[in-house]
Amino acid sequence: MAEQLTFEQALARLEQTVKALEAGNLSLEEAMGLYEEGMRLAKICHQHLDTAQLKISQIEAAPAVEPDDEQQGGPA
Repeated sequence: MAEQLTFEQALARLEQTVKALEAGNLSLEEAMGLYEEGMRLAKICHQHLDTAQLKISQIEAAPAVEPDDEQQGGPA
């Protein structure tokens, strides 16, 4: 049952959930169900953002690679 959503899919569904809650024409039970779903979707978005931040940090920490090896030798 574990559905794998992309960040974009989870965010779109979260936005729909928020709109439905903001409309206010729900029973308490329906609103609580949507709130629970929204929290689940927010967690998925947060996990995707954490993963992206980790990748960015790893890229920034990687040593720079010179485009041309000859430049490292300096002037002849």
